[in-house]
Amino acid sequence: MAEKPRYRLIYDSLRAQIEGGELRAGAKLPTEAKLMAQFAVSRTTVSRALRDLEIQGFLNRRRGSGTYVCATASSAEQLDLALFVPWVDTGAGLPYVEGLIHQHLADLIGSRRSTLSLQCLTAGDSLEQRVAASTEALIERGVDGVFYYAAELSGEQMQVNARAVDRLVKAGARIVLIDRDIVPYPGRSGFTRIGYDNRRGSVLLTEHLIQQGCRRIAFVGIPEVSTAVADRLAGYYEAHRMHGLAVAPELVYAADECDLTREFCDRIIDGGRPDAIIGKMDRYAALIGRHLMERGLRIGVDVKLAGFDDDPIAELLPVPLTTIRLPIQPFVHAAFDAMAAQLTGVDRESRQIVIDAELIVRGSTFGMAAPAKHLASATAVLR
Repeated sequence: MAEKPRYRLIYDSLRAQIEGGELRAGAKLPTEAKLMAQFAVSRTTVSRALRDLEIQGFLNRRRGSGTYVCATASSAEQLDLALFVPWVDTGAGLPYVEGLIHQHLADLIGSRRSTLSLQCLTAGDSLEQRVAASTEALIERGVDGVFYYAAELSGEQMQVNARAVDRLVKAGARIVLIDRDIVPYPGRSGFTRIGYDNRRGSVLLTEHLIQQGCRRIAFVGIPEVSTAVADRLAGYYEAHRMHGLAVAPELVYAADECDLTREFCDRIIDGGRPDAIIGKMDRYAALIGRHLMERGLRIGVDVKLAGFDDDPIAELLPVPLTTIRLPIQPFVHAAFDAMAAQLTGVDRESRQIVIDAELIVRGSTFGMAAPAKHLASATAVLR
């Protein structure tokens, strides 16, 4: 029988200690140097063993802090967690990216022998009453932690989120914020938040269009409060400034999805004369693209078109859509690790964890026959 690789011996030893309770959830492992001395192996061998344990969900390695046993590494440790989305009535109401976050977060937490439920709004007369009732439902269940996906409201209305989170904290639940804060920008609450770098993604997308020769790039967003769209619009303006270009007022439009009619698109084309259009999400771009084609315009040739989210809805177009993809796996892993750190007491410090966006270039900005090209990807963790 072949002898086990050295890294596997370390892996088996540490896993046995974790599953046997000798190393409990939240416990800090010895340093790599100490493990090297203990097992008489190289740093590479130790790192391989720790990496495999981390991938399996037993360890959480934090740069500058150390390596810790995950909150759910012990089979006796089962957590009841919830994703609270106080702005939809049911899971069917989740947009594309939010739906993926829920799905992959539930899968990840399930693999750690714990559960994740989706809490939406309960019945009620006002949003405040519905959020309060949904909050009490979670407290009655005694959830250990809540991934709170704040409702985006204007001004003082944001207090609806703050009151819900305050009630959950007083009931003993740990909180990790998803995508946005519970206080109006530029305020910052005392909770860890996991978000996407929408601003940089928009800079990458707008800059790509500028590099394709576009000088009249239209942006179609939404009129109501939206942190993501505000960041995307800011990145759009920033890219123009970086290249010494001004944005004409007639190139920026605020519209709800129901406003994206043929007449609206005619107004964009005839009034703004754009050589490129960015939709605040792929669904917008797909709807606009259909109207462009009805006018006989060639997407990617006469007018370049792009969006955000890498949503399959873009398949409605005959030309593959250039988009900003928001990576799901790094996002959900960061969210779970942040929650585990909160639950074990390893780290109670609030953080802003930013997951970078990816620019995916396709035929809608390169011409009909252009192949897909993956241009940019990175992840940054900011304190």
